[in-house]
Parts: sequence; C-alpha cells; structure tokens
Amino acid sequence: MKKDIESLILEERADIISKYDKVSLGLCVSEWGIIHPVLDAVFVREELPTPSVQEEKQKHQEIERVGKWLKMVKKWDKYWNSDKMVKRVYKGIPLQLRGQAWALLLEIEKVKKENSGKYEIMKKQARSFSTEIKQIDLDVHRTFRNHIMFMDRFGIKQQALFHVLAAYSVYNTEVSYCQGMSQIAAILLMYLNEEDAFWALSQLLTNSKHAMHGFFIPGFPKLHRYQAHHEQILSKLLPKLKKHMDKEQMSNGIYTTKWFLQCFIDRTPITLTLRLWDIYILEGERVLPAMAYTTLKIHKKRLLKLPLEDLREFLQEDLSKSFFLPDDVVVEQLQGAMAELRKMKLDLPSCLPALFYAAMSGPLSCP
Repeated sequence: MKKDIESLILEERADIISKYDKVSLGLCVSEWGIIHPVLDAVFVREELPTPSVQEEKQKHQEIERVGKWLKMVKKWDKYWNSDKMVKRVYKGIPLQLRGQAWALLLEIEKVKKENSGKYEIMKKQARSFSTEIKQIDLDVHRTFRNHIMFMDRFGIKQQALFHVLAAYSVYNTEVSYCQGMSQIAAILLMYLNEEDAFWALSQLLTNSKHAMHGFFIPGFPKLHRYQAHHEQILSKLLPKLKKHMDKEQMSNGIYTTKWFLQCFIDRTPITLTLRLWDIYILEGERVLPAMAYTTLKIHKKRLLKLPLEDLREFLQEDLSKSFFLPDDVVVEQLQGAMAELRKMKLDLPSCLPALFYAAMSGPLSCP
C-alpha cells in the first residue's frame, strides 16, 4: 500500500533533521551523504610576502582602532549613541569586535534575559511543527558557498544556520521563513553564536529601527514601498538617469530587491557589505534608500551609456565583485547621501500605498 503524502512529508522532515543532528554527535556528512568524523579545522597557509610600508601603517592603525573599541565596549553606557561611537562605526567596526558591537547595538543580552530558554524551546518545536524544513535545508546548502564557514555540507555553521532559521519559522509565524533570510542569518552567524544570531535576526525583523518584518511577510509590502520611494528619489535627484533606465525598460525591481531585502548582501563586495551592515545595524532602515541612491549616483556616467542587459549585469553582478572605489570613499558618499535625503525629507518612504505596484494582491500596509 502506497504511503500517503503526509507520511512522506514527515519522513522527509525527519531525514533532513537527522543529518543536522549527526553533526552534534561529532559526525560530519559530506555532500554525497558519507559520514565521517569531524576533524579540527586545519588551515593551509602559503608563505606570505613581506608587508609594504603602507600595509604596516594600516596594521598599526587597525591595532589602535581595536584598542579604542575595546575601551568603548567595556564602557558602553558612557559611549552609547555618542558622536564618537557613531563616528567610529562609520569608520568600520574592527573584525575582532564586530560581534560584540552588533550585539550591543541590537541589545541582544536584554532580549535574551527577557526570553530566557525561549530559543531552545523554539528549536525543539521546529522539529515537529515547522512547515519550512525542506526549503530551509535547500537554502542553507546554497548560502555563502564560497565562505569558509559555510563550505561544509551539514558542517557546524550550516547546522547553526539551519537551527536559527527553523526556530525562527515557528517563533514568528506571520513571517515563518522566506528566501533571503538565510543570508541575513548567515552574516550574523559570522560574528555571533547561534542563540545570539537568532535574537539578532528577531531584533532586525521586529524592532522599530530596522523593521524588516514588512520585507518578508506575504505580499512584501515594505519592499514595494521602498521600490516606489526609490523611483521618487530617481525622479527628483537623478532625472536624466531615470529617463535612460525607463527608455531601456530597466525596472528598479530588477536590481533593488536584494538591495532592500538584504541590505546589499551579494550585491556589493563582502568588505563593503560588512561596512554597510555596521552602519545599518547602527542607523536602521534609513541606510537602504540612501545606499541605493549613492550606488546610482556614483556610477551615473557609466550607467547612462549602458543598454538594458548591460545595466542588469553591472548592477547585479559587476558591483558585487568590485565597487570601483575604496570602501572609505563609498561610506563617505553614503553619509552625504543620507544628509541630502534627510534635508529633502526623502530619507524614508511614506506609509501611503505604492500605487504603481497595485498589481499586488490585497492592500498595502506599513509594517
């Protein structure tokens, strides 16, 4: 007798979960399903060239910056929201302290205390009740495949990513799980432990400063509002470029989706992405329209010469490899754009429905 569909789904869920469980038992499952013991990480390093004078200077500056940040995180109540703290975030949070800084900016310890034990409960509930296990597993497999932390199929970081996303899918039932969340959770897991990454994800989706919730609920209302707002910025501040893109039938939906849903993950080089995330975690959603405007403003001359397919390739692919400017210069331009948009009261979209996206099912809200 053939098994019914529900039984097959339950078996598939159990099979997926068991593969992630095996990592917890000190085993690792290769891409072909072969189980072998987890070995300590071994990094093979080629002999590095002697650093230049400029590299030595940069190294010394980085050591100084780490010292300043160590002092600041130890006396966070003193520095929180100060001009000095803001200035240092814009300069880039040092690699060694990024996790601590993100956790402080997102108030992770406070949220954890208010929800003591909740994450483990959600992990357990996800095993039985999450309807997104299969999709999460598929997305975990293709998230940051070239990053050393996420290369190993069912490896430690893939395991953490799976658990964070599965737990969140039953914790926030209105969002559950949506493609795009995996890369956000992965960025967090590069610098935070598993439970902290879960609460960081929760904060980003539900706090008032970032409010990413509306990007991921059915219908993507916030995405449509931001895309409509982007059109408004183009019309007022880059009219010549807008006319060219309209002529080429280059809808902003083609290139802005990952800009807004994921704060430029996969659309800028990783060093710049992390700088943007430092600022995004500090400033919140105001960064998104400003960085979209900055990107087009910086590359306006080049974009005006490109036909449709080249526009798409440049904005989606070329800029993910090189932004053609140093990160510090891009951040400086971003700061200027944020001030310009704030002055013109264009720093955030209004909550009015985005009428030219009226093809959406149901009315737009402003979550």
